[in-house]
Amino acid sequence: METVSIGEARSRFSELISRTVAGERFLIKRRSRPVAVLIGSVELERLQRLSESARRLAEVLGQDAELLRQVEEGEVHPAMAAFGLWREAEDLAELADEIAANRDQPQDRPEVVL
Repeated sequence: METVSIGEARSRFSELISRTVAGERFLIKRRSRPVAVLIGSVELERLQRLSESARRLAEVLGQDAELLRQVEEGEVHPAMAAFGLWREAEDLAELADEIAANRDQPQDRPEVVL
């Protein structure tokens, strides 16, 4: 995937569109930060079908429909949903405290001999 700045994308727009139709992808950056991706309509349709298939699979496997909606709306990160961490912020704060406390305790692990 080729990277272009917003200025380059603006000045080469017709060329980038032609190349995108041919199957290329372009990452557009502003001040060295990714802000957009230029992909063809066929690729977008493929990604949308894949996303819908993943959603249907999650529902069949018993994932909560409301949680899936929150993931789609960007309210919950998909990784948090996958690992069951979609609880309220207070619960997550308690979980973070518990993890930190466990890290501070010595672990009974067998010695590794190399």
